Amino acid sequence: MRLPRGLRRRAHLTAEARRVVADLHRDGIAWTDLATLLGSGGERDELLGEVLSRTDDLIADQSADIVRRRRRLCGEPEQRRATPRDVDLLGSRPPVDPEDPYARFLRHPQISGVASAHCRREVRIWDMNGVLTLAGAPVPERGWARAADGPALEVHLHLTGVDEGVGPLSYVRTSHRRRRLARVGRATDEDVERAFGPGCTATATGLTGTVVFSDSRGLQRRARPTARDRLVLQGRFSPRGGRDRAVLLPAEEVPRSALADFALA
Repeated sequence: MRLPRGLRRRAHLTAEARRVVADLHRDGIAWTDLATLLGSGGERDELLGEVLSRTDDLIADQSADIVRRRRRLCGEPEQRRATPRDVDLLGSRPPVDPEDPYARFLRHPQISGVASAHCRREVRIWDMNGVLTLAGAPVPERGWARAADGPALEVHLHLTGVDEGVGPLSYVRTSHRRRRLARVGRATDEDVERAFGPGCTATATGLTGTVVFSDSRGLQRRARPTARDRLVLQGRFSPRGGRDRAVLLPAEEVPRSALADFALA
């Protein structure tokens, strides 16, 4: 499947994509499944299948490191605390090829179109990665925090089913536009309830193929998985004039001129 180059061309959003944008404007978070969002089961199956196959290859490439981390997470308390649970499958400086399945997912007109509509301007892809989070013993839940101050939209594609035991994303509805809590530090559940009222949070569980969009200015948290590993493709869109620190690099033999949709380091 080949996509048109460039995110500048305004996409004709499906009815489901328009619903997602409306929910994002109101709540700061929205989720759907890929088939409904794209409006075509065949297209969904092709794109999701290629993303999953790419992910399998990346995990196989890092299998030795993943095994080492699992062993350390089962070891002494000092080892467990010092061992990162998140494995960035593309590394800390992800290489970008516009025809890579991860890049094609984020460049899809319905995905990038939701981002542009929510930010109300042209956007670039500032970050992308596959993230494998290893399951382990429960740890104290962290408080609520904002991921960014400026306009940005995060998207997560579930590559496995995500339920309460896998650490789904939780979000404080409307907190992206109601700055009632401090921008630094973490807010407690009590802080959130006092500021936004009871029942103000949403938790985005879902099967493989679930797509979660969240405004990164809102209060959010994600528990660590305890029952099974968590596996997601994640990306971040920000306006083209944003000042965020870019982390993406061109893949080998890919000219920068082919990557206008991405903010490059």
